[in-house]
Amino acid sequence: MERIRSRIFSVEEANQLLPYLDEALERLSGLGRQVTGMKRELDVLRAIAGSGASETNPDLQSLGDKEAEYDTAVEGFRSSLADVSRHGCIIRDLDLGLVDFYTMNKDQIVCLCWRRGEAKIEHWHPLDEGFSGRRPLEELR
Repeated sequence: MERIRSRIFSVEEANQLLPYLDEALERLSGLGRQVTGMKRELDVLRAIAGSGASETNPDLQSLGDKEAEYDTAVEGFRSSLADVSRHGCIIRDLDLGLVDFYTMNKDQIVCLCWRRGEAKIEHWHPLDEGFSGRRPLEELR
């Protein structure tokens, strides 16, 4: 598997990625919901199969097809996630749409911090603080 490396961003470079990220996170959220729903359905079907249900049960007859659809959906999710990662940013929370970008502050690496729905990057935080430690971007300059 290809090693995915993060990169150091300027604020401008990170801001240029935001339209792409907005679409990618929407797609990933949808795929995530789809995969979760399919997993629940498969769990139920596997429980039915494990309970000794007849092979003529119509739910069990579709189990193989459902498993193949699930595998395809999971692979699509992983592929989309890898595509985002190749851009060098880090998805911290898919549900909240939190993305970090490594940047330099004097001689230290810190994170530019963006949340889906924000028009541009306006916050940063030290590596060890995360979203709760967000600070105004002006403090970097």
